[in-house]
Amino acid sequence: MTARAVVENAVQDAARDAVRGDPRVAALVAHFETVASGAMCDLPVVNRALRVEAIGFAPMAGDAGAGGAWLGVLITPWSMNLLWLPGARQDSVRCPLPGGKACLRVGNIDFEWIGAHAPDVGAYAGCSLFSPMFEFDGQESAAATAQAVLAQLRGEVGGAKGDGKDDASAVAPRASRRAFLLRPGAFGSAA
Repeated sequence: MTARAVVENAVQDAARDAVRGDPRVAALVAHFETVASGAMCDLPVVNRALRVEAIGFAPMAGDAGAGGAWLGVLITPWSMNLLWLPGARQDSVRCPLPGGKACLRVGNIDFEWIGAHAPDVGAYAGCSLFSPMFEFDGQESAAATAQAVLAQLRGEVGGAKGDGKDDASAVAPRASRRAFLLRPGAFGSAA
């Protein structure tokens, strides 16, 4: 088995695990596959080397995760978005209404999220990482970038304490997505 096949198998296994974890992830993928084959099919912003894929969806750390919220990346042929699926509990962090905005901290970074709604998914919010997707030559490089983004975000949770919990008393500067993604060493060799 080649190294490429090993990487492709690992990416496919991670995607299947993410979809099994929360039925909303599978519903999101199905929804965006329908959009990809319909409304977006012939638009010039579509990178035909890419397909819809959910990457790394898992319960969020801190208060949001305690309320049942999930975080992951959704790759489409036209965009890559960090997605927040809100928790179902009443005390969970509220998702913004479709088109509305909210600020939610992931790790030590405050992100601005835009609310959305999809059938069989319900409310969710997205934060654009890349759009359009022409800098990616294929699914493997897009998936590797998504995994690197999630690793960076999840590695920052807990700050210096390293206890895996958000430190609400820490004062962290508000960073733009571009500054976060383009800082030196953000992706190692994955980008």
